[in-house]
Amino acid sequence: MRKILYLFILSISLSGLCQETKKEDYSPSKWRLGGGLGLGFGSNGYFGFSISPFVGYAVLPELETGITTGYQYSKWDHSRQHLFNFGPYLNYYPIPALFARAHFEHYTGSNEYDYSYGGSDKYNFDESALWVGAGYRSVGKVQFYAGLMYNVLYQNDSSLFSSGFRPIVGVSVGL
Repeated sequence: MRKILYLFILSISLSGLCQETKKEDYSPSKWRLGGGLGLGFGSNGYFGFSISPFVGYAVLPELETGITTGYQYSKWDHSRQHLFNFGPYLNYYPIPALFARAHFEHYTGSNEYDYSYGGSDKYNFDESALWVGAGYRSVGKVQFYAGLMYNVLYQNDSSLFSSGFRPIVGVSVGL
């Protein structure tokens, strides 16, 4: 009787191993590419340029994760700033047109000053930020998004940023 029981259990186990597992089909439509561009002019000889591309992947229909990177150049009469950033993000879509976002970014760069008496000065900086916020997005293969973020790591006396708040605006394209 034991041999029959062992054979029965073995045959059930082997039949389970022989079953085909259904693999989820790869879908390029789960990938999103996008970002933002900026260009500015102002008083005191100000000129600014920025670029911030990203790539994202829809883990679930309501959950997207990805990586951002960016570069910003700013110039005034006697100073220049180069700023690089990178970091992961997570978007949650409770309904298709609204999103909540958490985004960690690390910033690194340099400020250069040219003094009127002929000297110059340069210093490098690093800062991390954890942006949380929400916004609106259009729905479709090409999406426009806009929202407001707050840096929960913001420190008024030592931050690169003049405020803990920042807008987020851009365009993305699904593949």
